[in-house]
Amino acid sequence: MKMKTFPIVLLALFSLLNLFAEGQNPAQKSKKESQKKSVSLFDGKTLKGWKLCNYAGIGEVKVNPETGALRVTRGEILSGIRIDNFDKRKLPKVNYELSLEARRVEGEDFFCCLTFPYKKTHASFVLGGWGGSVCGISSIDFMDAMENSTMTVRDFDQGKWYNLRLLVTDNRFQAFVGEKKIVNVGIKGRKIGMRFGEIEESVPLGLSTFRTTAEYRNIKIRHLEDAEIGAAKKLDDEDEF
Repeated sequence: MKMKTFPIVLLALFSLLNLFAEGQNPAQKSKKESQKKSVSLFDGKTLKGWKLCNYAGIGEVKVNPETGALRVTRGEILSGIRIDNFDKRKLPKVNYELSLEARRVEGEDFFCCLTFPYKKTHASFVLGGWGGSVCGISSIDFMDAMENSTMTVRDFDQGKWYNLRLLVTDNRFQAFVGEKKIVNVGIKGRKIGMRFGEIEESVPLGLSTFRTTAEYRNIKIRHLEDAEIGAAKKLDDEDEF
């Protein structure tokens, strides 16, 4: 009896382990597929695919050989760089995620003004503006980040890298610093556009600083999965009640 039972127990244990492994694979597979679908916008070595923003008094923009990061050096006012040939590269304008790492190297104002496309217009995700701590989206209904409901205030340590993510869907902007969601705004029926002035030179997708030196790395864009789009739509539906 014992000799017959032992193989059966082993077989049952093997089956359970196999089922557990199969249960883990979809999530792992999905994560790997998402990573594969991400398009890297910066190669860590050159400025290929980028061009300088046409700002007056722009600072030097280069690749830092020590960190492999894209460095935007402090300008007289604005300094920055933008993607070249955006449309030819067939990059998305809605239902996508932008992700990157950014840090303030020197200065006391915004170290990351991420200009991004939204359908036929553009907006900017600002971090550390208006004296160094204001974050939000500019502009919504002609109001800057300092004036609209996306405004939050937080400190940024000099020289520290921050993981940033921006999700752009049909009717919503969501933005994260690390794991913390700092923007979650419904935009259905609202006027989305750029702040008037030189910052418009950063369209369609650009990175700018204000009297500040900053570095960026791991700049990527990807189409959102259907489940992510569905989750955003659920938030849109909840806003209506």
